[in-house]
Amino acid sequence: MADEDVAPEQGELAITRTGDRLRLAREAAGLSLADVATRTRITQRHLAAIEKSDFSELPGRTYVTGFARAYARAVDLPEAEIGAAVRRELEEDEYGARPAYEAYEPTDPARLPTARLTWTLVVIALILVSAYGVWRFLSVEPDEALIAAQNADAEASEAPATTAAPAATKTGPQSAVAANAPVVLTGLSEVWIGFDDAQGKTENWRTLDAGEAYQVPPAYIEQFTLRTSIPQALKVTVGGRDVGSIGPADTLVKGVSLKPADLVARADGSATTTAPASKTKG
Repeated sequence: MADEDVAPEQGELAITRTGDRLRLAREAAGLSLADVATRTRITQRHLAAIEKSDFSELPGRTYVTGFARAYARAVDLPEAEIGAAVRRELEEDEYGARPAYEAYEPTDPARLPTARLTWTLVVIALILVSAYGVWRFLSVEPDEALIAAQNADAEASEAPATTAAPAATKTGPQSAVAANAPVVLTGLSEVWIGFDDAQGKTENWRTLDAGEAYQVPPAYIEQFTLRTSIPQALKVTVGGRDVGSIGPADTLVKGVSLKPADLVARADGSATTTAPASKTKG
């Protein structure tokens, strides 16, 4: 008789936790954990932890409440009530997990959480190092090995014994151009461009797609010169004026000044040297 009296109490205690309510609702609906996982997009491992009210298996307090509410929706339980119940259980668990206050026992330095603090700092350091590595990998700045390989491929196609042609004597005044006229580089097809410093080292680079326009920043105009290995795929304009080709096709061109006046002078010089000589009739 005593056993029969105790059994109902044990049954009531078995469903006092919110996880038991969710499990019983799932079973009553004829659903498996996999079915609930499909409906909620929550892993079965986390759903099983919620059913056991083992919240330490979940990522954090916010996730516990959110997962429980989603579980409640999936089995037609009031999600607000379930969320409130879970929050109460979390608070009770945190209160019960607090260490008992020892009134007169002095603090033992050996019991301080130095090892735990050390491991925490190590984990944080590893996370920061990993984040920095990902940032470096995704950064637009290439490594020096990549730049060297691209420059080597470009220089391999450079015509032998190529020397700069002497500046042509201009017969007319140079076209006026504003010192701050915008310099725009446009890809006629996919083309690699680099910006070299005074020592000829490529400090910055980018690839232009066909039709992509890139306005050169004023700082680049003052500090760098232009290089490319496919001059025919690059259109250069100064204040909207096309300065023409900056070099022979499929030949490495480097040291091209980006200053508006120099680019216009290059265009004027090219036009002067390529224009046919006029003939006088006798």
